[in-house]
Amino acid sequence: MRHKKSVMRNMMMVTQLGLSVMVPVFVCILAGSWIDRHAGTNLTIFLMFLGFLAGGWNGYKVAMTTLRMNEQEEKKEDQEARREQMGEPRPPVHKPKQKSRVRRHEDDEKL
Repeated sequence: MRHKKSVMRNMMMVTQLGLSVMVPVFVCILAGSWIDRHAGTNLTIFLMFLGFLAGGWNGYKVAMTTLRMNEQEEKKEDQEARREQMGEPRPPVHKPKQKSRVRRHEDDEKL
């Protein structure tokens, strides 16, 4: 089961990485070319470089977040497996009993 989860998570991470890296680059290139056309400047190269930096930073954040999440889930699964091997029972779940929604009247008890 662990393998299937990690494959799906890695596929999602690759997709998210691609989007989070490419969107800032394209937005900065489009903004630079628009500014160049209307203002007559040459900012496309600078904004493209800025887009690459922003995309790299976004990719780094996505990758680190995903890796941390994978490590936490694996650690939790390992602890549960170790607990089952050691024979330790799971901590009991204390759930208060809910009151009945059906009200009993004295007339009902006579029937």
